[in-house]
Amino acid sequence: MSARRGGFTTRASCLLAAGITAVLCGLLLGEVDLVRAGILAAAIPCTAALVVQRSRVRIGNRRSIEPTRVSAGDAVSIHLVISNKSLLRTGTLMVEDQLPERLVGHARFVLDPLGSHESRTVSYRIPGLGRGRYRVGPLRIRLTDPFRMIDLSRSFTATSDFIVGPVVDALPAVEPPRSDELGDNAGSHSVGAYGADDQSTREYRTGDDLRKIHWRSSARTGALMVRQEERPWRGQSTLLLDLRSAGHVAAAGHPVAGVDPRQTSSLEWAVSAAASIGNHVLMRGRELTLLTGPSADRLRFASPLPLTQHLAGVREAGHLDLGAMAAPIRSAARDSSLIAVIGRLDPATLRTLADAHPRGRSSPAFALLLDVDTWQDAAADGLRRTEVSAGADVLRNAGWRVTVVRHGESTPEAWQILLAGFTTSARTVAVLR
Repeated sequence: MSARRGGFTTRASCLLAAGITAVLCGLLLGEVDLVRAGILAAAIPCTAALVVQRSRVRIGNRRSIEPTRVSAGDAVSIHLVISNKSLLRTGTLMVEDQLPERLVGHARFVLDPLGSHESRTVSYRIPGLGRGRYRVGPLRIRLTDPFRMIDLSRSFTATSDFIVGPVVDALPAVEPPRSDELGDNAGSHSVGAYGADDQSTREYRTGDDLRKIHWRSSARTGALMVRQEERPWRGQSTLLLDLRSAGHVAAAGHPVAGVDPRQTSSLEWAVSAAASIGNHVLMRGRELTLLTGPSADRLRFASPLPLTQHLAGVREAGHLDLGAMAAPIRSAARDSSLIAVIGRLDPATLRTLADAHPRGRSSPAFALLLDVDTWQDAAADGLRRTEVSAGADVLRNAGWRVTVVRHGESTPEAWQILLAGFTTSARTVAVLR
């Protein structure tokens, strides 16, 4: 704990100045009573300072956060245990814990004096946090006397970090998309006693390790071939998350505590959907690659927790253009089952996605296409809906399976419709029935 000394308060400074003035005037005028009054006035803040300095006790604190795993919109409870580690009794303590930067207000408490080796717990609640990474602390304690003459502040250095992840929905027990080239249906790979043959080969691609070139196969085929050392029996899935700022909208006004953030922002819906789908795929033993930007942003995950923690910190990218991601998207569509969560389609984005998965490719490609305008206007006009439907049709003609998602629809519903192969029109008929 680092200490920062305070000093006389304004009240004490005024009283001390008045006492000194009274003493001087009494000496000049020969008024003994005025000198006595001045001495008494000056002695009060000095005595208070001595009392507070004598109470320089050792104080410790311990902070805990509940629950340990938090989703967007949930409340977080912070528990502080304040302990007096000395033999002296403290005075009244004013405790203030620093809130995260994005929050306004203060977490302040007034504690009655603590006895020797006594501990006391105080708690406060932060409601409705949005997705992100947060830090609380350090704790600051103010010591003062009963007359508010002296103010001495001490600050701890310890802080606590916690992550608010996206909302993760439990998806229907529908088998995730399979890849016919890699993964569960790969019948062309030889499988030995311990799994797939790790010496299977494929054509060389830019970025492959040159040490993995299989020269015998290259000489036989006339093209560079590399050893493929992935483990096909686990299955490969790639999740494309659209983070373009131009691809998403948010409702007017600031987020309201206690309101599901997915109801006010299409980006939050997309991130939550990506987390839900990713968890669903990983829990079924698949390997997952997350694609949110150019090739440098391709991340692989083997378990749900690291994925959720990563998605807690993703933000809109104003500079992002899916056209620059054409090569990684084509590679993902070729090597694995591709699942995309896409915002507003512009011509360049539509062309990139359509070219990435031409009709006839064996690996499946699925897309949840968000009708983002419905997040601002639930009764979006027919023209905008026609544009979204036209974009979905272009992707379907290119070999994608597409479900259009509008404001108010849930990820489990959209996922089940997507894998059942329903089109937008079929879904509309089902809803009307």
